[in-house]
Amino acid sequence: MLARERRYTLLSGADFYVNVKVHPCCTIEIDIPEQRQYFRPTLEQLHFKLTSQGMQLVIDQHEEELQKELHFSREDAMALCKMINEVVEEHEDLMSSLC
Repeated sequence: MLARERRYTLLSGADFYVNVKVHPCCTIEIDIPEQRQYFRPTLEQLHFKLTSQGMQLVIDQHEEELQKELHFSREDAMALCKMINEVVEEHEDLMSSLC
């Protein structure tokens, strides 16, 4: 079981790309090279919000009491959700087979 990576285009008015890597240990790496921003939240710190233009991925950064919102197309947000679910399910299957 390996981490999965994918590149998405953000809906921010500029053509910014975000590189997303989902790890089996329930963390996610989010890198926005053009903005020199990098986040590594746990999956529990993420949620999606539906907007009129697409979907927002909201990162709750409790230690800093900040929120970061990334705007995705609905299609990309659904693909990211699916990738997260697949990685989590693979991790759970592996853990249950080890018991």
